[in-house]
Amino acid sequence: MLAGNFYSVPPGLPGARVGVIHRLGEDTVSIATASRAVIARHRLAPRGAGQTVSDRAPCKSKVRRPPSEAALAEAERLREQRATGSTAERVVIDLSHYAAVADRLRHVPPPEEEENEE
Repeated sequence: MLAGNFYSVPPGLPGARVGVIHRLGEDTVSIATASRAVIARHRLAPRGAGQTVSDRAPCKSKVRRPPSEAALAEAERLREQRATGSTAERVVIDLSHYAAVADRLRHVPPPEEEENEE
């Protein structure tokens, strides 16, 4: 992150320690490894813009689209269900069977000690 903006690195390097190099008067920023090998170069975004700058176009399969009519109808149905008490709120789980098993396991007699034959 530099001046409130994020700059991408090549795949396989997220989380790696890198340096950011910006020379006064230039409109680019370079991302370099610890050995100062430049691995990415980007245009400098305006200070504090909160932009994420990448050298590649966004993935076409992840284009943000507005929700469909069916999705909006399902969201409304879920909101109404939550307001009237969802199925999960009406489910009662009876743990008496588990308690009985746990109680029996607590009272299991210890195994008989084997006699040592010497």
